[in-house]
Amino acid sequence: MKPMATQDSSERLGLLLARCSLGDQSAFSELYEATSAKLFGIAFRILRREAWAEEALQDAYVKIWRYADSYNPGRGRPMTWMINVVRNQSLDLLRKADYRAAEEEWSPEKDGRMSSENPAAQAETSQDLQRLLGCLSGLTEEQRECILLSYHQGYTPSEVAARIDRPVGTVKTWIRRGVIKVRECLDR
Repeated sequence: MKPMATQDSSERLGLLLARCSLGDQSAFSELYEATSAKLFGIAFRILRREAWAEEALQDAYVKIWRYADSYNPGRGRPMTWMINVVRNQSLDLLRKADYRAAEEEWSPEKDGRMSSENPAAQAETSQDLQRLLGCLSGLTEEQRECILLSYHQGYTPSEVAARIDRPVGTVKTWIRRGVIKVRECLDR
């Protein structure tokens, strides 16, 4: 399968979701093929256990299948919607199991999944990731740290606040404003 431009890819995923909402199993299969590697990477990054990431991904795809008709193109891209489903499923699993990944901060140098021989890593370092990193670099250091702790490490706003010794309301504001800036940047 050859890579597509983001716009074309987004339209294709939107069409696949629309077909899934009608019960089209072949569309679901195509959707899974096109998105599972990226979504697994997100679940794995939050959960840090392969078996848990697989479980979260499976449950997320069940939700994507069941609720495909709730995807609204006016509220964001299809991949963003699916990432949110996977992220929420991963965080639910994390909280349910009372599991917390090692406190050690993630870095690409320590993460074997980010090696150049890893096909999933190559997919993750795609053009979309480069755009996202560029958008994140436009945030204040506090916003970026709060967003990464929340969305990348899976911490709740209260946990982020405790970790960086700031009020919860301030952390929530930094996250909300930062996410708005990142969305605006990505939509350009």
